[in-house]
Amino acid sequence: MAFRIWFYFLVLTGIMLLFLWMLQISFIGPYYERNRSQTIQNKVTEIERLLARDDFSNAQKSFSKMLAQENMCGAIYNENGTQIMIGDDIGNSCHIKGLRSDVVKEYMHMADTSPTSDFSIRFNSEIMEQGMYFYGKVATVSDYQYYIFINTPIELLDSTVFVLKRQFGLVALAVFSFATFVTFILSRRLSRPIVSITENADRLAKGDLTVEFNETEYSEVKALSRTLNFATQEFKKTDELRRDLVANVSHDIKTPLTMIKAYAEMIQDISGDNPEMREKHLNVIVDEVNHLERLVNDMLTLSKYESKVFDIKETQFKLVDQVQASINLFQMLNIDFEVRVPDDLEVVADEIKMGQVLYNYINNATKYVGDDNKIIIEASLSHDEVIVSVSDHGPGIEAAVVDHVWDRYYKIDKNYIRNTASSGLGLSIVKAICDATGSRCWVESKVGRGSSFYYTLKQVQQQTPLGRNKRAKKSVRKVEKI
Repeated sequence: MAFRIWFYFLVLTGIMLLFLWMLQISFIGPYYERNRSQTIQNKVTEIERLLARDDFSNAQKSFSKMLAQENMCGAIYNENGTQIMIGDDIGNSCHIKGLRSDVVKEYMHMADTSPTSDFSIRFNSEIMEQGMYFYGKVATVSDYQYYIFINTPIELLDSTVFVLKRQFGLVALAVFSFATFVTFILSRRLSRPIVSITENADRLAKGDLTVEFNETEYSEVKALSRTLNFATQEFKKTDELRRDLVANVSHDIKTPLTMIKAYAEMIQDISGDNPEMREKHLNVIVDEVNHLERLVNDMLTLSKYESKVFDIKETQFKLVDQVQASINLFQMLNIDFEVRVPDDLEVVADEIKMGQVLYNYINNATKYVGDDNKIIIEASLSHDEVIVSVSDHGPGIEAAVVDHVWDRYYKIDKNYIRNTASSGLGLSIVKAICDATGSRCWVESKVGRGSSFYYTLKQVQQQTPLGRNKRAKKSVRKVEKI
C-alpha cells in the first residue's frame, strides 16, 4: 500500500511539472504575441483620445513618447493619405518609416474593408532577422477620419526558451527528488496505521480476540479503529455467551442423564423388590425425563421461531381471559397476582404464541418475586396498540446487562444453579416470537426495586380507550399453593 501511495504522489508531481512545462515553454510564444497585440490596441485607444485634443504640437510629442516606451513606432494619416504624425524612435525596427504611398493606400483600404475597422499583420523582417507585428485601424475623431498604423518588433524567443528549458530541467529534477523523498515519508506515515489495522483484522478473523486497534491522529482511521475495537468487544461477549451456552446445555443434559442412570441402577440393584422405594426412584426418573423433554422442546421452539418456519394465525380475543388462563398454570405457587386489565379489552394477535410470551414472562417473574410476593399484570394503551406488562418487586437488573436478558442462557448471577422447572430459554423464546410476529418487547428495571417486562398487541378498533371513558378494572387474585 505504501508503494501505491508513493507512486500516486509521484504521478501527481509529474502531471504538475508537465503542466508547468506547457505554460513556461510551449505556450510562451503565443502568450507573448497575444500580450503585445493587446498592448498595441490599448495604445491605439490612447492615441484616439490624444487626437481629440486641439494642441497638435504637444500631441506629436506625446505620440512619440508613448510609442517609444513600448518599443513601438507608428504613423497617423488623414483620409487623403497624408501623414500628419509619426513616431519612429526604435530605429531600423520601424517598418512604417519610409512606406510607399501605394502601400499606405493598400493599408488604408484594408482598414476600410475590415468589419471591425482594424487589421493586423504578422511577418518576418529580412533586414532585422526578427518578427514584426503591424496593426492598423481607421478612427473617426471630431468628424475627421484618421488611419492609425502601429508597428512593433516581436522578439525572437529561441534563446529565451533555451534558457528556460535548462532552468526548468534543473527545477524539475530538484522538485522530483524532493517530492520522491516527501512522498516516501508520507506514504509510510499514511499506510502504517492502515497496514496495522489490516493485520489486526486478519488476526481477529482467525479468532484472536486479544487484538487491539490503535487509534491515530487521522479521523477516518480513528473512527475505523473505534468501530473495530467495539466489534472485538462484542465478539468477546458473543464468545463468552457461546461458551456459557455450551456449558449450560451440557450441564442440563448431562445431569438428568446421570440421575436417570443412577436411579435406574438403584432400582435394578436395591429397590427392585421394594414397591415404595421403587416408586420413589421411578418418580425421580420421570422428573428428570420431563426436564429433558422440556429442554428439548424449548430448544426446538426457539429454533422454529428464529427460523420463522410457522404460520401466524391472528384472532380476536379478550386479553383478560388469556391472563387468567396463564395465572391458573401457577396455582401451585403461593403468589399474589394483581391484574389490571379491563374485562372488555379485546386484542388481535396469534393467541397461542402471544399466550406463550405471557406465560414465559410470568414464569420468569416467579423466580425473582420480591418480599411482597406480588406480580402485577397490567395493560395500557399507546396509540393503536396495547402494551402488556408483567412486573415484580425483586432484586432488579443492572443497566449494563439489561439488554442481554434476551440472550440464550444469559444469567445475571454467573454462579450457575440448575433449575429443573426452567430450560433457561424462556426470554429468548419471547424475543424470537415478538420479532417473528411484529410485536415489540423490552424491559425496564431498577436495582433493588424490581423489573417490568413489556410486549405489545394490536388493539381491536372502535373500543373504549383505556384511561379515558372507562377506567381499567383492578383485580387482585391470590393463588394458594396446593
